[in-house]
Formats: sequence, structure tokens, C-alpha cells
Amino acid sequence: MKILKTLIFGSALMASSISLNAQDPNFHIYLCYGQSNMEGNALVENIDKQNIPERFKMMPAVDYNNPKRVMGEWYEAMPPLCRENTGLTPADWFGRTMVENLPEEVKVGVINVAIGGAPIEDLDKDLDPASLKSKADWYQSYMKQYDNKPYDRLLECAKKAQKDGVIKGILLHQGESNNGQADWCDKVKKIYDDLLSDLGLEPNSIPLLVGETVRSEMGGACGMHNGVIAKLPKTIPSAKVVSSANLEQKGDGLHFTAHSYRVLGCRYATAMLETMGIDDPQVSYSEAIPEVPHPDPAEGDFVFDLSSFNSAIWENGTFDPQTGIFVGGQWGFGGWEYSSPIDLSGYKYLVAELNQPEQNGLELRVFDTASYWEKSYEGKFGGAAILIAELDGMMKNLPSGITPLNTDEIYRVGFWCYGNAPIYIKHVFATNNNPYETESVESVESQSSESAVYNLQGMRVASSISEVSDPGIYIADGKKIQKL
Repeated sequence: MKILKTLIFGSALMASSISLNAQDPNFHIYLCYGQSNMEGNALVENIDKQNIPERFKMMPAVDYNNPKRVMGEWYEAMPPLCRENTGLTPADWFGRTMVENLPEEVKVGVINVAIGGAPIEDLDKDLDPASLKSKADWYQSYMKQYDNKPYDRLLECAKKAQKDGVIKGILLHQGESNNGQADWCDKVKKIYDDLLSDLGLEPNSIPLLVGETVRSEMGGACGMHNGVIAKLPKTIPSAKVVSSANLEQKGDGLHFTAHSYRVLGCRYATAMLETMGIDDPQVSYSEAIPEVPHPDPAEGDFVFDLSSFNSAIWENGTFDPQTGIFVGGQWGFGGWEYSSPIDLSGYKYLVAELNQPEQNGLELRVFDTASYWEKSYEGKFGGAAILIAELDGMMKNLPSGITPLNTDEIYRVGFWCYGNAPIYIKHVFATNNNPYETESVESVESQSSESAVYNLQGMRVASSISEVSDPGIYIADGKKIQKL
């Protein structure tokens, strides 16, 4: 195992487009297509902006204002890769891992066209733009960025990319808006066949990698669709399924955490490398789930005052502000309710922590409507003692589709539960500080020389502690160790 190399770029180079010459067989291009999990629904963190390989490129399918990017030009793959103001995607760590395992003369480029909430029908070549008129305004605004024809935009960029390199595969993550639909595989096959034909590629000549949705055992609201995805290789011989086993979700049952997106991206790469005969690739990002943080509110945070907690917003409950113990009525809801909505859009995270793990079907619910009976964001604790939700990525799973929460008009924040059992509330607050960067560290004097070593961001840095020369805190064999 080699030590991960650190690559340093000038800021001017990061902001400028990359000029590539005539078609290069060593420039491998991958098309990324789908809905919100391919679009990116987790906040980009510092680790995602550091040590991006120079050989990893992206071609935007829309214009960006900040950073300035022009559709159809190549740039270094600094996130966001889909559109301006989108988040971390599987494509980010897919590209990193591909470059790490391919010869030094090989570059990797990605083109990402993805629209949150898009059913598979809206990604089809034959989409009628007139059918979008009945969709939500926010959805129409996303589609307009692709001239209401995302397939055509992907094809346009892919044809331009073919002048520079060779298209080697397609990454798809979609299905939440077609949950459990038996004809989904046939619709995916049509898109795949159309793309290959329109790009002048032979049928079934490049791999199609399809990622699973959040699994049911991880709280996935659309986990049943994985049974449909599993059948895709029977419909498309070149298709491979990328597992989402053990990958945590953000609490809404739909979207992965930033850590899970990184792992999923590495799994996409591992699957693609297998098609090239690379069966034991080097993966520098650890699948180990980061330690659970225990953050405290800081100056500038919006703290929900326990003294104003209403235990009977729905059904009669009790609450002791001194101990933080809330006992809800049956299927009850308690929390904070506002006649005039509050604005949380200036914060990145909403943190709800308990003093003991919950055993009462507890959900953190956030409402952007005055009515209690309107659909809200629903974050499931799942037996844990803390839930950290990204405010910008909060969604409501409506019968009409997946809809973003309007965080600048919040009428109600609180806890839904089965009821009649104590819930031990520690605090609830909105913050711009990354809760995963507040944990304390411990020193360990010795560690097995056989254990792979990772930094605190989850990046593999060495195959044993003896290979680490820089002092600092590292993780090996699931423990934090201090290198002096």
C-alpha cells in the first residue's frame, strides 16, 4: 500500500479551465446521471476540497457564477460537480479513487447531470417539456437550467467530451421517485441504449453502474426499490449494482450523509475498476463510520430554549425543563411553535442531542407550514442519542414527490414519538460549525504495526504507524493514536 500523495495547486489554476488537445485515449470520461443523490445532498466539507488529484477533471453541464465555470469546458474537479450550490456527490470520490488506481498517464473526467426529485421518465430522451408545467416551481427552475431536456444536455456535453477523450462508463443513481416500479429497469435500458446509439458506441459496450438507494435497515424510505435495481443486470448485461450496505442516511430516509457519499463513490470506483481487471484496488478513504460527536452550542448559534418547550403541541405530554425529560402523549409531538415563522436559512446544521439513546420511535420534525397536518421534514433517531441534520438539504417526502424544505420560514421544531415513555433531551440548536470537527482526542502510546493508518478526516495515510513520520493524531484499528 502506498502513502497517499499530497497534491498542491495554485488558486488561479483551480479557477481556470483546463485546455485539452485532440482526443486522448488516456483521458477516461464518465457520465453521471440521476436525481438528488447524484446531484449531491450533503454539505461539502474541508476533506472534499483538499488533495484533489490534478488528473481528476470535471465538465460542468451548466454555467457557474461562483466559481466561474463555463458549460462544456474542463476544470479541476473541485466540488460542487453538478451545479452551483449543490453538494457532495458519489462522483467526487469516484474520480479520486479511479485516478489513484490507474496509470499516471491516465486522466479521469466526469460530467454530472442530475436533478433532485426527477423520476426516470424526466431523464428520458423523449421527455416532453410541456409535461413539466404541472411540476413544482423549484423543480421547474432546476430543469430550466438544462433547457428542460436533461438527456439532451448530457448528450451535448458527452459529444463535446468525446473530442478530448474516450467515454468509459455511465454512473446512475436514481429510483427514489420511482420507488418499487417494476418497469423501471426497462426505462433505464431505453436511456442507456439511446445514449450509446447517439454517441456512436456499440450496444452494451460500456459499463452502467447503478447505486442502491438507502437501505431499509438504515432507515431508507425507498429501500424496497433495491429489489428492482437488483434485477437490472438481467435487463442490461453490462450493468453492475453498487451496494449501499451499512451506509447511513441524513435522517430523512432519502439522502446519504457526507461520509456515506464518499464511501459510495469509492464503491462505484471499485466496481468500475473490476471491469478493467483491477480486483484489489487501493481505497484511501476508510469505510469506518466517524466517531459520534457530542457538540455544544457556541456563540452565534440559535439555541432552542428548553424553558419554552411546549409538551402538548399534539396530544397531552409533560416536560421538565430542569431535567430535560419529555413524556409525550400517544403519537404525541412536543417542541417549539411560532405564530410568526423563524428563519433558519442562515445556518448549516440542526443538532438535536439526547442524554440517553431513544427507545420511543423518536423523530425530529421541522415544519415550514403553519398547519401541523402538513408534511414536515422527518429525521429518525433510530435508537441513537443524536441527530445532526443539514438544513440546506432538508426534504419533505410528499405524495407528489420529494420537495425541499423552506428553511427561511419555520413554524415548528420538535420531537414526535410513540408516547408514554421518557425522552431525555439535552439540547437542540442550529449552527454553522461542523459538529464532526468538535470531538476530543486521546493519546495511545502503542499500536499494532499491522494496522492501516488514517487521518482524522478518514483518509488513509499509511499501511502501518511506523510509516507515519509527521506528528499528530491518527486512527488505526478503530482507535485514535498520537504520533510524537
